[in-house]
Amino acid sequence: MVNASKHPNITLLTYSDVISFSGITGDYSVTIRKNPRYVDESICTGCELCTTKCPIKVPSEFNRGIGERGAIYIPFPQAVPKFPVIDKDVCIDCKNCQRTCPAEAIDFEQEPEYHDIKVGAVIIATGWDEYPIMESNEYKYGFYPDVITQIELERMLSPIGPTEGHAYRISDGNVPTNVAMIQCVGSRTLRGNQYCSAVCCSVSLKNAQLLKQEYPNMEITIFYIDIRTTDKNNEEYYRKIREQNISFIKGKPGDIKLNQDGTMKLYFDNTLENEVSSMDFDLIVCSTGMVPSKGTVEIIDIMGLSKGPNGFLSEIHGCLKPQETKNMGIYICGCAAGPKNIPYSVSSALAAASKAATLLSNDTINQELIIAEVDDTLCMGCHRCEKLCEYGAITVNENDIAEVDDLKCKGCGVCVSSCPARAIDLKYYRDRQFEQVIKGLGAIGIEIDSNPKEAIEN
Repeated sequence: MVNASKHPNITLLTYSDVISFSGITGDYSVTIRKNPRYVDESICTGCELCTTKCPIKVPSEFNRGIGERGAIYIPFPQAVPKFPVIDKDVCIDCKNCQRTCPAEAIDFEQEPEYHDIKVGAVIIATGWDEYPIMESNEYKYGFYPDVITQIELERMLSPIGPTEGHAYRISDGNVPTNVAMIQCVGSRTLRGNQYCSAVCCSVSLKNAQLLKQEYPNMEITIFYIDIRTTDKNNEEYYRKIREQNISFIKGKPGDIKLNQDGTMKLYFDNTLENEVSSMDFDLIVCSTGMVPSKGTVEIIDIMGLSKGPNGFLSEIHGCLKPQETKNMGIYICGCAAGPKNIPYSVSSALAAASKAATLLSNDTINQELIIAEVDDTLCMGCHRCEKLCEYGAITVNENDIAEVDDLKCKGCGVCVSSCPARAIDLKYYRDRQFEQVIKGLGAIGIEIDSNPKEAIEN
């Protein structure tokens, strides 16, 4: 991230939103709103002195509510650029930060800035959000403080996290002695997401190992439907974790009840032993799945992109064109297209960058000419082709005549077969061409029937 910020050909617009998008391949127009930080980036030195003087303390979003932040804060420790931002929703306008800042960088009068830029290609990497377990309250999350998610445990185990790398019970601050990890929370279920989020099993194994390294006597139990560790060396890693006195129970946990001593009784269906059992735990960790990020949902509406049944962005072909969208010059990578781990996200980002570079390295665009064309004299403006076109290549103009965008059209022929007036043809595959081919084949057949021996010799 630091190298990207220092590169002469890279312009970073952080704390910004895309608000409009238009144009064609090689000539896209993008309007970006840069939100006010209320900190002048041109003179701020990133000393963070202002953040230490803020009297306001609210739960930290980055630390998933376990730690606290002020009204003026650095979004996360490795933020690039490392400039603070003021949350005006909680700021009490005490001006402590302004009086403290030695560079005089605090500016409460900042307004949003709008940037209109021209680009030839776009790469969408909008990431993912955590499954909203707070809304579903699965496993009493939100009711029992010692029911947390893997991301919250990740923040605890981070050396720069709110607990400096140590695991504690939220309720009393004690180190847990008996920990349960529940897999597939919000995934592989009709009540949540039907898909597998791909990374939850490996994350649980990694966090279980970290807990065992610091607390060797801690008892850890992982409840799973299936352990899915398909990537390179992950299966070997799974076998290694099993040898570290970590229990694995194949079964889906059900209800949780709070005991009088503060522990929690977890009821579960033990599939292998074909019985319903229960165990007491100090801490329960839910491995929540991935869902499309808020940015993904917004960019779909702004750019008019397609999404799959799970809400992630759709590629043209999962195997042959996994980074390409229906619009030439717009590419997707990472978890914008679906759940991925870090290596897969990196490889898809490199592929998307390669696609964009290949497109922009040419002075001209080679377009397949097998595209739809509209006969203006027959079109009656019924909008049927416009509604059915998956690529958004057909629009009906103000004169009620369908128009085809040559760059967006892929020549699939859906519009041709759906037109009730037969006003649309596919270039090189026009109806009259087929008619002539059929007539020609018929003439050849007549000649063969009349003189088969001569026809065979010829």
